[in-house]
Amino acid sequence: MEIGKYNRARVESIMPQGYYLELETGGRVLLPGNRDEFSLEEDEILDVFVYMDSEDRPIATLQKPYAQAGEFAVLEVKDVNRVGAFLDWGLNKDLFLPYKQQLGELQRGDRCVVYILLDDKSNRLVATEKIKSFIDTDTSELHVGERVELAAYEVTPDYVDFLVNYRYTGRLMVTPGTKRIYIGDTMPGYIQRFTNDGKITLNLSPVGYKGLMKSDSPNAVLRKLSEAGGFLPYGDHTDPETIQKEFGMSKKTFKKILGTLYREGKILIQDDGIRLP
Repeated sequence: MEIGKYNRARVESIMPQGYYLELETGGRVLLPGNRDEFSLEEDEILDVFVYMDSEDRPIATLQKPYAQAGEFAVLEVKDVNRVGAFLDWGLNKDLFLPYKQQLGELQRGDRCVVYILLDDKSNRLVATEKIKSFIDTDTSELHVGERVELAAYEVTPDYVDFLVNYRYTGRLMVTPGTKRIYIGDTMPGYIQRFTNDGKITLNLSPVGYKGLMKSDSPNAVLRKLSEAGGFLPYGDHTDPETIQKEFGMSKKTFKKILGTLYREGKILIQDDGIRLP
């Protein structure tokens, strides 16, 4: 049984209080409900979300939470009391954010960026705003210019730190004209570059090579290839608008550069893109 996650289950029996399910991962759990709410048959296979009810018993639901254990989410505060905050995460039972896991005072209606985890001591699902230790530091799957989803979790006068694709972290430097951003704000963004220590620098506008280097130089393509890990999914099949956005040059210029680099043995041209040898 995996608490806080989706489980594949088989309807074992049907009772007045609901459906007893046998979980593929082991264990037996109740799915409350009757045929007026939804109709299931014995031996039917389905996916359910399993969590702890108010009496700390595992229970199943067909509702879909905004995130499950081991994931990040931007959630709204529904209530606050002396022990912590309660967050709307899409289920009838709110998600608990203890005071010790908060980074600042929260009020009803606030949005916060949290990581959802299973507390080792209580076996309860809880949220934490102390998310940095859960962020993935391996950014090898990302590349310069890539469009990503952002969620602001730290805002200062000089910079804003975002979750990137709800997995990594990146930083946007605040400059004159940067729009006002608040914790919990979500928006698309673009990877501008990777620093020497692997950190991500972000931009809210598409990143081309104009302004970064001479855009019609073969070195622009080589550098972008290198920063992307040696492969880019662009070539003859790529439309001119994408080439202009990603490289800041016309497709005609781009193809000419590829031809030069290929003849010099500096790149390989494949059906799905270009690659460093």
